[in-house]
Amino acid sequence: MKSVSEQQPSPAPDREGFALVTTMLIVLVLSVLAVAVAWMATSEKKISFAEGVHVRSVYSADAGGEVGINFLRLSSSPPHIVSYADSLVLDINETAILNTQTFEFNCFYAGKSPRPGWGVEFMDYDYRIDATGRASTNGTSQVEMVASRLFKEGY
Repeated sequence: MKSVSEQQPSPAPDREGFALVTTMLIVLVLSVLAVAVAWMATSEKKISFAEGVHVRSVYSADAGGEVGINFLRLSSSPPHIVSYADSLVLDINETAILNTQTFEFNCFYAGKSPRPGWGVEFMDYDYRIDATGRASTNGTSQVEMVASRLFKEGY
């Protein structure tokens, strides 16, 4: 019989491959995180580009509205109606601003009313200005403005 000191130790539990499996799981988790970060970065880039196009199209539409207001401001008498079907006063087709930014606008006569305190010969002429701005190939915005200008009747 062998003595206690001569007995062979019992074999350790089977742990072969544990380090490999753990390493593979860690690499998998890190790969998923890397893919998620890359996807978020490209999504942010697309979103910021789309937002920039939208902002440029809004500014283009606003520029068209400002041109329409300036047209009314510089008129010495009430502008004549060009199309009585829709009370169109002025129609400006696509006008380039910068690179791919453009605008167009229509100015419509909306009516007139006396201005209190000015007498019956002075009338407020109201106009509606519809402006459309474009930027890039797919950015479009529309702005509708109402402008009023005091004119003397029969002047």
